[in-house]
Amino acid sequence: GTFVCAGCRNPLFVSKAKFHSGTGWPSFARALSGVEVEDVNPIQFNLLGAESRCRNCGGHLGDVFGDGYLFVNTPAFFSGKRFCIDGAALIFKSQDGNEEVRGDSPNPNYEDQLL
Repeated sequence: GTFVCAGCRNPLFVSKAKFHSGTGWPSFARALSGVEVEDVNPIQFNLLGAESRCRNCGGHLGDVFGDGYLFVNTPAFFSGKRFCIDGAALIFKSQDGNEEVRGDSPNPNYEDQLL
């Protein structure tokens, strides 16, 4: 499925890019073109991150960090990035047409499906 902006429904992330970072925030390894990232120098990006926003409505999504390589066996290890996103900024739209879900989990039993 696809995670879209809660403000304007612009596509932001595909569910295959989502991974468990242990940070308590929904994390994604890659963004779709609907995500705009603040232009900062490389040192700031690697140490402090950069703001990510919806390219369409400008809504704040969260931050992106250059520490993806720390998350071995996740998609972030290969992208080198970790998009740390506020779950309230997302709506999940499943591919099979099920009801949309506000927040970062595709359904209430999402964590059980990972076991």
